[in-house]
Amino acid sequence: ALGAGLMTVVFLVELAAGWVRVTGTFEGGATGFLVGFVGILVVFLFVGVYEELVARGYLLTNVAEGLAGYVGVNGATAVAVLVSSALFGLAHFGNPNATLLSTFNVGLAGVMLALGYVLTDELAIPVGLHITWNFFQGVVYGFPVSGTGGFAKVLVVEQGGPTLLTGGSFGPEAGLLGVGA
Repeated sequence: ALGAGLMTVVFLVELAAGWVRVTGTFEGGATGFLVGFVGILVVFLFVGVYEELVARGYLLTNVAEGLAGYVGVNGATAVAVLVSSALFGLAHFGNPNATLLSTFNVGLAGVMLALGYVLTDELAIPVGLHITWNFFQGVVYGFPVSGTGGFAKVLVVEQGGPTLLTGGSFGPEAGLLGVGA
């Protein structure tokens, strides 16, 4: 629910600023809306679970455990958050339309996702946030997701406005609005 709420704020700010315009609804491409909707939902479920298992469940946990004897638990956790988040950002650098800013911003999102895990000791927090953010960003509000698109959309949108704020063709996570959310 948190990812949905945060993306809703981004969408409403862009809508109010005139940077996004709804041009259609329930677009499904060649497969039709329902098949495309279910298909991309499954993809976002797998992506969210996989990326969080790797970045937070495996990498963050192992770096923190490995360094704890050298720099203490808190220091090791801080380093692990930074390392896993930086690698998370870099893993998205090869995506279509990626920039240095989008890579940095995805790394910042990695910090937020890592904190959800570190503060609760529940991987479900970043997994749920990751899935709902991507799903609402791409499927509900029709924005690109990490530079990708072409999937079923509830809202079909035309996006304009300053790329620095909106993220442009990479998606809101590349813009300052996405970081602010």
